[in-house]
Amino acid sequence: MPDKTDKKSSDVEMATNMTVRGHIDALQEIMGYNGAKIIFRNIGQSDVYETPPEYDWEPCMTEDARTMIYTEVVNTLGLKAALSLWRRMGYITAKYVVEKGHILDSFMDLAPDEKFRKSMEFFSAVSGKGKIVITEDGGVEYDCFNCTTCAPYDSERPICLGFVGSFQYLTDWSYGKGVYIVKEIKCKAMGDDTCYHVLTEIE
Repeated sequence: MPDKTDKKSSDVEMATNMTVRGHIDALQEIMGYNGAKIIFRNIGQSDVYETPPEYDWEPCMTEDARTMIYTEVVNTLGLKAALSLWRRMGYITAKYVVEKGHILDSFMDLAPDEKFRKSMEFFSAVSGKGKIVITEDGGVEYDCFNCTTCAPYDSERPICLGFVGSFQYLTDWSYGKGVYIVKEIKCKAMGDDTCYHVLTEIE
């Protein structure tokens, strides 16, 4: 696991090659090569796009620049269209990082509940975002108190669908598809003090 204090300077948080490569591959799958290229060109990261990083833990770009990837999708498509793309982007990014980066291989044989808990703990540790919350019945919820994705927006409904997509992949990876759905029940874009995610059993 990478050390989140490993930064190009002491006060700049960095996103890893693995995360950025996952975003590149996800956007190419969703928008095509040229569509994804426009996103990275518009945020001044064409060099990263043209020479994609490996699936490793080296620092790639600042976390602020990585967040701009999501913001630029909104600038290009509008918020309404961007939200569904954010969810797919989160899901596919997590899928590529897990399946191509092999970051969760050591959890493969665990029981589903432990598998999910450990994968969410790992997500929090490597992303530097939020923390898991263990409920009274042993369930896992996610409190993303330091979310930056939704910060620029005002909304009547939760909009952190990149996180929802990533967590949905980890849920499907742990329990199998069609067992739980991830829902965001609090969002800073709605005026809440945090962005909070829960699992709901599919009936």
